[in-house]
Amino acid sequence: MVETTQGARTERTASEQLKASLRELLATLIDRAFGLALDAVESLARALDEVAARGGLRLNALLGGARALAQGSNPVWGAIKGAVAAMSPAARVALIAALVLAVLLLPLTVVLVLLALIVFAVWVAVRAASR
Repeated sequence: MVETTQGARTERTASEQLKASLRELLATLIDRAFGLALDAVESLARALDEVAARGGLRLNALLGGARALAQGSNPVWGAIKGAVAAMSPAARVALIAALVLAVLLLPLTVVLVLLALIVFAVWVAVRAASR
């Protein structure tokens, strides 16, 4: 009987050690999971702080579109106005220069597209005639 009692104690001790190890493992896993979640929340908070500090084109465009939608006007136009309002003066000058250049080069672009279509039509006609 002494041997049976000692065997039962060993089994109880082993099962208690196993339970303790599993509890420690679970505690470690929970700690790591909460640590990862906390890191993600801190990263998101930092990103939101940067957006709040700097504003930004996207945020101002979003707010401009929402404001225009609330007023009943076109949200796309409101978003454009909001984005342009957030630009620096140098960026506004660059945008205006790009738009002026695009308007000036538009006729040239149309001519080049028409020329490409003519060349394609001639190529198709020659290919069809050769068959």
